[in-house]
Amino acid sequence: MSTRASQIRVLVADDDAILREIAGAMLREAGFAVQTVASGDAAVAACALRLPDIALLDVEMPDGNGYQACANIRSLPGGADLPIVMVTGCDDTPSIDQAYEAGATDFVVKPINWTLLVHRIRYVLRGARTIVDLRFSEQKNAALLKAIPDGIFLVNGQGVIGHCFSPAAGLVDPPKGGFESMRFLDIIPAAARARAMECLAATLRGDAAAFEFSLDAESRSNRHFECRYLPNSSGQVLVIVRDVTARKEAQARIHRLAYFDGLTGLPNREWIHDYLAQSLAEARQLNRALALLYVDLDQFKRINDTLGHEIGDALLRQVAERLQTELNLDADGDEPIVPLNLGARNPDGVDRARGRLARVGGDEFIVVLTGRTDADQAEWVGRRILSILSAPFQQGNYELVVTPSIGIAMYPEHGSDAQSLLKNADGAMYDAKASGRNQLRIYDSSMNVRALKRLSLEMELRRAVENASLEVYYQPKYQTRGLKLFGGEALLRWFHPDRGQIPTAEFIAVAEETGLIGDIGRWVLQRVCRDLCRWRSEGLELPQIAVNVSGRDFIHPDSLLRLGDTVAQAQLSPSVFELELTEGVLMRDAEAGRRSLQALKEFGFALAIDDFGTGYCSLNYLKRFPLDTLKIDRSFVADLNDDPDDAAIVRAIIALGHSLDLKIVAEGVTTQAQLQFLQAESCDAFQGFLMSPAVTADAFRDLLQKPRAAVEIAELLSHRHAV
Repeated sequence: MSTRASQIRVLVADDDAILREIAGAMLREAGFAVQTVASGDAAVAACALRLPDIALLDVEMPDGNGYQACANIRSLPGGADLPIVMVTGCDDTPSIDQAYEAGATDFVVKPINWTLLVHRIRYVLRGARTIVDLRFSEQKNAALLKAIPDGIFLVNGQGVIGHCFSPAAGLVDPPKGGFESMRFLDIIPAAARARAMECLAATLRGDAAAFEFSLDAESRSNRHFECRYLPNSSGQVLVIVRDVTARKEAQARIHRLAYFDGLTGLPNREWIHDYLAQSLAEARQLNRALALLYVDLDQFKRINDTLGHEIGDALLRQVAERLQTELNLDADGDEPIVPLNLGARNPDGVDRARGRLARVGGDEFIVVLTGRTDADQAEWVGRRILSILSAPFQQGNYELVVTPSIGIAMYPEHGSDAQSLLKNADGAMYDAKASGRNQLRIYDSSMNVRALKRLSLEMELRRAVENASLEVYYQPKYQTRGLKLFGGEALLRWFHPDRGQIPTAEFIAVAEETGLIGDIGRWVLQRVCRDLCRWRSEGLELPQIAVNVSGRDFIHPDSLLRLGDTVAQAQLSPSVFELELTEGVLMRDAEAGRRSLQALKEFGFALAIDDFGTGYCSLNYLKRFPLDTLKIDRSFVADLNDDPDDAAIVRAIIALGHSLDLKIVAEGVTTQAQLQFLQAESCDAFQGFLMSPAVTADAFRDLLQKPRAAVEIAELLSHRHAV
């Protein structure tokens, strides 16, 4: 006797007491729990109190026959699932049909074979349990399908929905009569129906297919759906419709992060490469030109360095907005493309170009002109950009002006691929910078030669710095009255093994651009300290040596501290050094410049403004700067005997400097007439080829050891005047 059998409760309803006794005995012997009743109504009442696991109902009974009892039990809570076996003495078809119509699960014909009845009961119970399990499984599947947001439809070969397992959330609301018998095409937009029928035909042939479509929404963003067709063994197609809006939006965000600049919202370098490749293919096919304008903001770094990156970023946004607005380059979705307004010279619009703007670096922008464009239009756009950016930008309390340098490259003249055009436009832009900034240049092949020469110069300069193969020369400085040597200016010289002497201005400009100027400046100061220490050990009276300080070092406090540390390590007095800075460096940020000068003054250094008169230094700041010396630029000295204006400027500088208790030094003195003018105007000192060119450290030491006598100097000057 199994444990499960002992748990089974059997209700036996029969008006024959003997049969009830036999049934009870036989079933209990088989391990069942048995309850017997004598009528149909009693059977219904027993089930109402507690449902058995199975009921055996005799058909012919008083007080409610088996058919009535079966129907009444089915109406009880839980009675629909109760296995009911009708026991009848009739085995005719109408009786059997009546039993099933009343709701019977099975029937048994009298006389009863009790051994077989036990097996029959167990078989009926197993079938009932299977039905219950199946119904529970269907309920679970229905709940699962209801929870799935996907739409799941069974569609026949004509596209008619045979069954809807689950409607698609956000697609369409289910009609009152359900989706069945509707055409699947009726629930998707018209634009996607042709593709839907193609996929249906392919799937009916046994190949799974898929397509996507979108629904426009008035009150929210568009909804995007993916529709998959899967073949079915019944000859129908299982259609799964999934809302992929979130995925599409995520892809759009990823695309924007990858291809668009987060600061300005403009396309970035990756985007412009792809766009250029597509545009060049179109230009080749249509035999059209294409223009690339490379726009770089001049000296933008100084804004970040002096005002901070927050101001710099805000200014870049303003630049981008102004270019978009003034060039009529408004964004249209992720890929802005509108005609570029080239003015009134083409009123019919036939020859108008299309323009796209991108930001490809910190302060670098690119404009690509496609369509019907040429070099004249590209140059017009470049000059328009120069004009657009000439007006100041307002940032808080600051009124800022940023000028652009623009390089232009044309397809096919200047390159047949994106990389060549970008390189050549960039080279033209650098040529515009080298020519004075705030201008444009159209690429020509000579620029490549200059660029390669400059790159070669940069690499060789790096090696020269690493190998300490530069040299420091000293330009002697003399008192105007008495012509006594009292100091010198340290000047850098580079003697290339193959090219000979490289002009100082040429390689210093490269050093400034590449950032090497800081290393070079420190090396020069260390070399000057070494020479001064050597001269001191030889018992010479140390002269005051002027050393140039780069703008890059001047704006960084750490660099100023290193100047003091270098001199202190050499055990030299800072007063032996005169640090020279140009007006332009000081006036980038006059107040910050004043603070830096004050810090250097507290170290003990003497301070001088080099090339005075060329940088428009404000008189208000000049009197506030803790200076010792003004050096008159050689451009004023060169023609002071022939140009009344230059003579007037030199007189004014000398008078101004003396009124501020500053020493005045004239640069580039080459004639005795210039010297006589400076003597007459009480200029304090001078330097130049009239007395001596810049010389090596050993030659300068010789000048310190054996100063020239007055008679020797007079003879030298007389000889040079005669020559």
